[in-house]
Amino acid sequence: MNTPTLFRLGLLMLALALGAPSLAAPPPPPPLGSMNTVIEEIRKLEGERDPKCHATASRLEDLIYGTPLSTEARLAKNDLQKELAAQLWAAASAQAKGQKAKAITAENIAAARRPHFEYEQLPSGDWRLRVGSETVSITKTDKRQYATVAYGLRAILAVEQEHLLGLRTRLLPLSEPAVNALKEALDLLTLAVLQRTDRAAREQSRYEIAREPLQAQWARFLPAAPQVKRGTARPATARSDYPLLKEIIRQKIDSFEKYNQVSMSVFLRNLQVYFARHRWPKEPELGAEFRALYTEAMVAFSQDLLKGAEDLAWKSKQPLIRAADVEHFAQRFIPHRLNEYEDAIFFPRLPKSERIEIEAYDMDAFRDGGLHWRYLQYVIEDPQWRGRLEPDPFAAEVLTENIAQFGVLLLRETGRLAKEDGLETLHPRYLATALKAIQAKIDAHARAKPDAVAAAPIASAGAPLAGGTQFSDATPASGISYSHRMSSWLARLIRSAVSRAAGKPGELTIPPAFQGSGVAAEDIDNDGHIDLLFLGGAGNRLYRNRGDGSFLDLTERAEINWTRPDGTPGEPRQAVFADFDNDGWQDLLITYANDAHRLYHNRGDGRFVDVTANAGLGGEGEVGGPATVLDFDRDGRPDIYLGYFGNYVAGVFPTLARRNSNASSDRLFRNLGGMRFGDVTASAGIDNRGWTQAVTHTDFDGDGWQDVIAGNDFGVNKYYRNLGNGKFADVAAQLGTDKPSYTMGIGLADLNGDELPDVYISNIVLMNKDEKYVLPSDTTPMKFNPDKMARMRVVEANDLFLSRRAASGLPSYEHSDRVGRGYAATGWSWNAEFFDLDNDGDDDLYVVNGTNAYNMYSKDNPYYTDPDGQPRKVEFPTESAETNVLFINAGGLLNLAPGSGADLHGNSRSAAAADFDGDGAIDVALNGFGEPAVILKNRNAKNGNHWAKVRLVGDPRRGVSRDALGAKLLVSGEQGLALWREVRSTGSYLSSLPKEQHFGLGKNARFKLRVIWPDGSQSVFENLAADRPYLLEQANGQLRALAGKD
Repeated sequence: MNTPTLFRLGLLMLALALGAPSLAAPPPPPPLGSMNTVIEEIRKLEGERDPKCHATASRLEDLIYGTPLSTEARLAKNDLQKELAAQLWAAASAQAKGQKAKAITAENIAAARRPHFEYEQLPSGDWRLRVGSETVSITKTDKRQYATVAYGLRAILAVEQEHLLGLRTRLLPLSEPAVNALKEALDLLTLAVLQRTDRAAREQSRYEIAREPLQAQWARFLPAAPQVKRGTARPATARSDYPLLKEIIRQKIDSFEKYNQVSMSVFLRNLQVYFARHRWPKEPELGAEFRALYTEAMVAFSQDLLKGAEDLAWKSKQPLIRAADVEHFAQRFIPHRLNEYEDAIFFPRLPKSERIEIEAYDMDAFRDGGLHWRYLQYVIEDPQWRGRLEPDPFAAEVLTENIAQFGVLLLRETGRLAKEDGLETLHPRYLATALKAIQAKIDAHARAKPDAVAAAPIASAGAPLAGGTQFSDATPASGISYSHRMSSWLARLIRSAVSRAAGKPGELTIPPAFQGSGVAAEDIDNDGHIDLLFLGGAGNRLYRNRGDGSFLDLTERAEINWTRPDGTPGEPRQAVFADFDNDGWQDLLITYANDAHRLYHNRGDGRFVDVTANAGLGGEGEVGGPATVLDFDRDGRPDIYLGYFGNYVAGVFPTLARRNSNASSDRLFRNLGGMRFGDVTASAGIDNRGWTQAVTHTDFDGDGWQDVIAGNDFGVNKYYRNLGNGKFADVAAQLGTDKPSYTMGIGLADLNGDELPDVYISNIVLMNKDEKYVLPSDTTPMKFNPDKMARMRVVEANDLFLSRRAASGLPSYEHSDRVGRGYAATGWSWNAEFFDLDNDGDDDLYVVNGTNAYNMYSKDNPYYTDPDGQPRKVEFPTESAETNVLFINAGGLLNLAPGSGADLHGNSRSAAAADFDGDGAIDVALNGFGEPAVILKNRNAKNGNHWAKVRLVGDPRRGVSRDALGAKLLVSGEQGLALWREVRSTGSYLSSLPKEQHFGLGKNARFKLRVIWPDGSQSVFENLAADRPYLLEQANGQLRALAGKD
């Protein structure tokens, strides 16, 4: 296939400043019908709020309900909006002509609309739209935010453009109120279509909206909408004068200048620091030459892009350049794709190491100066340019979007090549070198074949999907009475942050401090029953399990409620039970934010002794959070990995960088014996300075050494491979798991039966539509204005990575879509835990969700603590709470299970899954944020499936901890039963799980057990009876069946 050549080098030699090609301002064209009215409305919209680029507008459209549109669907949506605008305009024009009016009024638009759909704004500010017998509700935030991207105005402008070219029946002009009325109608109907199409996509477990379903939904709403007659003849003139495009460019440049107010000195600083990432030439002559050549290259690129899109339109006998023409040519010209964060990944077919990724904030900063529009302006104002077709308004946006993307790409490659050759500064000759390098990648991309990887299946038991109630609320009968609260000091910190100016007078800041606290499940008294510990800022609560699912409060006797010097409890994050001294009793680690992490020694009589001073784990003045306990050096003593979530206590906030690295470093502590620990972070190669939300351990490469996964918010997760010599190496890129993420939790299970852990990342995608960053970069701190954060878009973006075992060395991981969706989105996910809820022999998934915590500090919340310092009660608005989601494994998919009884509506954070009542079915304990704890009883105990539990006791003399951390258990049986478990100390998000392993056996009354101990030795047992717990001691090799509940 022939690939486009980037430039006709030597096309122009323009000694122009980089900031703005010097252009003689042409005289403004005469008024053209409604065009100036519409453009003026866009000018008002974008000058006052923010000129939205095509990528940002598209991202909002994707996030507003959660399912992104394919490129083809978005193009079709634009066409449908334009045709509806034309239809309503034509009907309104006919009515106005009948009234002898010279312009269309808002009342004419309303009369034209009513036969098709009606709408009204409710007292709450929300909207209700009626189409036939169907009613669609649209929130005021959805309506307001969607209106700011000007899609409706561009559709109206596109109709006007076709009218001017004689492609539409003569229409009366629109008055300003009529423009606004027509735009409102377009926005509301489009939102209704997007909402219903999103619902259908979820119900069909589709992760993208294709063109056909969107068109079908539009037609369902407007089945009788006639197509407005339009011509297809080309303009009579051989050269387009671009009357509309010139006006659009003037409006855009004016809006950028008015809103952003970018100085050239600041822009030039960004050019060298963030775009090229290399220093500007010291010699003024070289700097001038670089500016001139760069401008020449950008104008040439803009010209070639416009020409290529025009050629496609011309060949299709179109009268105008459409957005589809630009999209299709741009993908041949400079192939790229955008991810969910608007980052551009150039040459996506090439190996990952050869791709070039440009972050959205760098392209935003480039666009803030309006240069991309100026380059296009120069092309069409050039007397030598012979353009034949004018772009429509949507095409103009896509054109300039590609120009901006290429502008940063060219600078980035130029800086990289200059640095590789050892130059201290940028040099003009490297612009040509960079162009050649980019062209080489274009050619290589054209030759490369798209990856044709078959979707990896997951193992399902083969039973049909279970329906109905799976869980019931057993909290009242359990005796658990606990409610989480934020600690006093943290609540004061947040309130003071609200009332204190940040950055500039009157700007509010709320730290991201809503992690909540954990729940831990383990047998602390060796009676065979799983006990529970709940953490919170009003004090911790320890419960002893009586064996029947009821609990006795042991908190006072246990003495684990440490208080600060002022007598108030601290802000605990995670509790981990582990036998740190191998004496046979579960000791306790509790991490804290802004205070020392506490370590307690279990005396064996229900009491714990605080040995924090001896342990030396630190934590004061930092925001500690997640932790995991593992034996990383296989010496038989459990070690500790501590994660840190930035340090908002010290005023440090995350930046816009995709890979935030401004947090306190995570720490690895080696167990020295005697409940003492030594910090080996530096020598081990642990360098995670991301905002760690979750951490766990597992052997992801199958070499027998426990690796570490650190889940980072505002960044990329770390996959630390244990090299077996006391050192770790981050191999996320080699595994294929280095995806930017807002990670909250990490769930592990072997879903595909390869005896390696598969990874589920509870993740979200955020878009703070109401916040604007001028000239953003990777060092720009994120803003946390409570009102704007309360209205941010939060869409589920959970990631399932399935392992693919290699012949040797590291496995690879495939990003999988084998998780069903359903209309109930997972929302802001936190804990995600795998367990076999129905004992059918496969792993199911429970995802707990929480609200956008910034809602409670927004002025929309009547219990807002106002910036004047007036104390008010702070609580979560119930309408913003989320529903927990249960996925049942069936048919090779994790299928959404509505009505399961586990779909609680609340603000959950952590969960622990274990058989609390001893009936063989796994129950769930939940610790929420600012609300009571919940115990969910599993109702599947009598469904006819079998089960088994196995607890291992390692031999420290062989280098295996008594907890047997890192041991693997494999259970097999008839009917293809093959299960894998691994002994770990912690779960997904701030949760700790029992080291006892639970297996659902399906219809197998007997099974085989194979244990691979961390020292490499194995224990194998055949023909074991189901439906009972077992204890296996490595020291004597004996497996004992324990008494269980009949």
